Amino acid sequence: MNKTTKKRTYYNTEVLNILKGRHDCSLDFIRKSLRGDRVGEKSDVLRKEYNSFLKKTEEAINNEMRSLSNKIP
Repeated sequence: MNKTTKKRTYYNTEVLNILKGRHDCSLDFIRKSLRGDRVGEKSDVLRKEYNSFLKKTEEAINNEMRSLSNKIP
């Protein structure tokens, strides 16, 4: 018996919920769009918005981490 070697991709659930509210589509459709299973204009927009939201969250985390490391003596 062989185990499956397919790696699961985990998406930021907060960003997924924001996209769901903005575009009025299901989480399944958003995940499939991000994965590349869905093709079209809406899928392209979802991909671009997800990546921009993800970059902004990473920047916010990094900025907070830098500010906290400056406060520690």
